[in-house]
Amino acid sequence: MKALWHSGRRSLRRAGFTVMEVMVAIFLFALILMMIYSTWRLIFQSSQAAIRSTTDSQRARMAMRTVEDALVSATMFASNPRLYFFQADTSGQFAAVSFAADLSDSFPNSGMFGGERLRRVSFYVPPGGNDLVLEQNSLLADFEQGGEPASIVLAREVQLFQLEFWDGQQRDFVEEWLSTNQLPVIVRVTLGFGQSKGSREPAQIVSRVVRLPTVAVPREAQGVIGGTP
Repeated sequence: MKALWHSGRRSLRRAGFTVMEVMVAIFLFALILMMIYSTWRLIFQSSQAAIRSTTDSQRARMAMRTVEDALVSATMFASNPRLYFFQADTSGQFAAVSFAADLSDSFPNSGMFGGERLRRVSFYVPPGGNDLVLEQNSLLADFEQGGEPASIVLAREVQLFQLEFWDGQQRDFVEEWLSTNQLPVIVRVTLGFGQSKGSREPAQIVSRVVRLPTVAVPREAQGVIGGTP
């Protein structure tokens, strides 16, 4: 009977787990959880990167489309260069451009101007920043009304904003446009976004060649703009 009792105790001991076995099981379970978490994190980061890349691409296209729409609507009245000058500054890290344009009702911030389609539009990156800003003024605001411009950020993390102008004599694009009383025939716009890893180059570059109206509106067709001939 005693021998049977000892045999039963040995059987119960063999049926249980030792501390070492429990520790090994916990370690393996933790390792499996870490592998599952690492896989999930990798999938999550890849999804986030894909969403961010898609969003950035969409913003880049929208920003470029806005610049294009403004340029193809550029207007020059030959008799009034005081209001209709075309000014481009390409001397700094980022280009800046300002011109008068006959903008459509679907152009950004058009609702703030009460149906006034003819406005001065400017594109620039503020000093020390990396946001491409669209600024609009009533055409006469700078001279008579003194109103505040309507500004919005078109794109963030802009690393490159470059303007080049077609020179008919050189038959090539040049970086400067000095004829403020004339519209360039063709403008090449280049925008760069983000930054590549291990490189100073933008992660994404978008470039468009835009043809502008080539003929300034003559004096007899100007009429009266805002009460000023």
